[in-house]
Amino acid sequence: MAGVRFGMHSSLWTAEWTKAAAERVVPTAARHGLDLVEIALLNPEAVDAAHSRALFEKHGVAPTCSLGLPMAACAPLHPEKATAFLLEALEVAHALGSNTLTGVTYSTLGYTTGTRPTEAEYANLETALRPVAQRAGELGMTLGLEPCNRYETHLLNTAEQTVALIERIGEPALMIHLDTYHMNIEEKGFASGIEKAGKHLKYIHLSESDRGVPGTGTVDFPATIRALAGTGFQGDLVGEAFINMPPALARALSVWRPVANSPEEVLDPGMTYLKRLAVENGLVGG
Repeated sequence: MAGVRFGMHSSLWTAEWTKAAAERVVPTAARHGLDLVEIALLNPEAVDAAHSRALFEKHGVAPTCSLGLPMAACAPLHPEKATAFLLEALEVAHALGSNTLTGVTYSTLGYTTGTRPTEAEYANLETALRPVAQRAGELGMTLGLEPCNRYETHLLNTAEQTVALIERIGEPALMIHLDTYHMNIEEKGFASGIEKAGKHLKYIHLSESDRGVPGTGTVDFPATIRALAGTGFQGDLVGEAFINMPPALARALSVWRPVANSPEEVLDPGMTYLKRLAVENGLVGG
């Protein structure tokens, strides 16, 4: 994929990716000039890939897919089950027309041990992820790893840790997926995290400090966009604001109150603000 694409996480509009949700979300994304919609692929077998793909193609919008592993397939505990779950999700993502499967592909949101990561855990991640990354490469896709804050995982909190795991596994289809919400907690600065991710960075969630409307919190989006432009970033910029989400995900992310008044508020002024920054810094054309 060449060039920068702007998109939005499906949880802005829907808690589940059903046929009805797809029929509502995809044309809405097109009307707002978005290049892509990130589908929360939490239940891969329930997705009608052919139906959604036809909608995406009709409206000129691309899909991407993300997930967190269910506890029964948590990679540090059950690497073989994680591999099986991820391979199924990867095939569904490919059938949808997505060029990536990303997110917390290495663990279960909210799972921590109370201690720092162990070598045995990282060995299990390597075992779980290598065959999935190999299959992603065969399909012409990427497999993303999203470092998250210390309250949601103990395994990958920073870009530096994620680079180390990618280099350990050694599969070219692996990439880093950063998120400004998590970077605001874990990195020394937004530019620092982006620089440490380096060539591995292909995807970034532009998420405000309260997971609400971009530009209304403490995330330094101007510095983030400048850093991306300075590194020659070529990938996906995806807004993430959790307005509609299933209870299990709300519990894992500790989202207990509305983070925005409406999806429309996140799109405009939120995404409009981010697009303006991208144009002003030469990340995308005007």
